Amino acid sequence: MPKIVNRELVSVIAVTSLAVMAMSVLQPVTPLYLTSIGVNPAVLGLMFSLSMVGMVFGESSGGWLADRVGVRVPLGIGTFACVPLVLSFVFTRDVPAIFVIFFFWGIVRAAVFGPGRGYIGSTVPLARKATFMAVYAASMSLSRSLGSFIGGLVADALGYDWCFYAAAGIGLLGGAVVVFGLKRIPWNKSAPVHQDPAAVMRPRGGAPYRSRRFLSQCAVGALNFTAIGVVVPFLPLLAVEVSGVDATEVGLLMTTSALVNAALLIPMGRLSDRRNKRAMMAIGLLVTGAGLAGLALAESYTGLIGAVVLQSVGGAMFGPAAVSLLSDTVPSHWQNTAMGVYGACEDIGVVAGAALGGLVWSTVGPPSTFLLVGTTAAVMGSLVTIAFVRRPKINP
Repeated sequence: MPKIVNRELVSVIAVTSLAVMAMSVLQPVTPLYLTSIGVNPAVLGLMFSLSMVGMVFGESSGGWLADRVGVRVPLGIGTFACVPLVLSFVFTRDVPAIFVIFFFWGIVRAAVFGPGRGYIGSTVPLARKATFMAVYAASMSLSRSLGSFIGGLVADALGYDWCFYAAAGIGLLGGAVVVFGLKRIPWNKSAPVHQDPAAVMRPRGGAPYRSRRFLSQCAVGALNFTAIGVVVPFLPLLAVEVSGVDATEVGLLMTTSALVNAALLIPMGRLSDRRNKRAMMAIGLLVTGAGLAGLALAESYTGLIGAVVLQSVGGAMFGPAAVSLLSDTVPSHWQNTAMGVYGACEDIGVVAGAALGGLVWSTVGPPSTFLLVGTTAAVMGSLVTIAFVRRPKINP
């Protein structure tokens, strides 16, 4: 029996981590760079929204492609193909051209996520799948934090252009891992090379889009990310309004959230493997909703930190259990496609959360944004989980 942790599994996680790091280098500086060349905030918001639309297409198509020709092709696209697109930002200041770059960058950069999760889903034994999904998620979280730090440091020391060069270099490094770290996996074959016999026990059924269990989990994932979609754009604004903090303290608030989430992901993944994954999902969503309600009710910076920590605990409970149970619901040859479609639903949730949050923020008020959109979406997700999500019947 081949060992679970092998060169290919480590390489897949390394590729996705480097891809996330390359994106995160640009996350804090791209808005500042575009503003510095004369792009106004309204147009900037449209650019980022178009990028998210591209990610919806890229994540679902990347998973589908991995099931057809193998994981190396979409992982190569998500690393090598990002390089010219990222460098294009340096050489153009034309607004329509930047819109085009954002859209295709969204498609290409998302190609790694479906295959990353799908490879774990098709190679790791059922009894340890949530743990390894948590390892994957924790590596993404740490890469995101490191990338954001590198982006800010490079921008202050060398200027915005060097952030794009750094992101391109990290993308090339990820592509090198695809070429040399995954050389045992053929370019045109989707079947995993090393697979534990326990991992081939699969549920009955065909394409995931015909499964009510799968569609129910996609709906839950979208609702979870609708709640998260409120946090990303509006938490900094709420922090400034509630306690009058500066940018450094806002950054500390976001860093606290990321570190708590990363620290708890693996323990929560192990717990999900030993307990009921469906219950972990439902409870995690309720804890997330409670954290968002805490944000709405917070009257001080300390209260905001406590609410953010609670919301991060809920996210760590939900994430590994949800992705692992999703993998359990689809046959082996649909793993990458299923993960890509699920990721696209998460992206749609982010877009919906940001849009609804902006509407409520401007019409009802800041605290109500987190209650009416965030908490409501999380509670709805928990109810859908209890009512419709079921454990699959497994064929030995």
